[in-house]
Amino acid sequence: MVGDDVGATGASLKAKGVEIVTEPQEAPWQPGRTVAEFRDSEGNRMMLASR
Repeated sequence: MVGDDVGATGASLKAKGVEIVTEPQEAPWQPGRTVAEFRDSEGNRMMLASR
C-alpha cells in the first residue's frame, strides 16, 4: 500500500485494532521514504510506504 502520510494511515489502522508490526520509520534501502508494517486480517505482514 502506497500513500502520502504513512504515519496517519498507520495511526488510523491502529485505532481500528490492526496490529502494527513496525512503526513508521525511514526505509533503510531508500532514504526519504517512510515505511511501516502491519498484519492483515489473515495474519499476513503488509507494508505501508510513502510515495
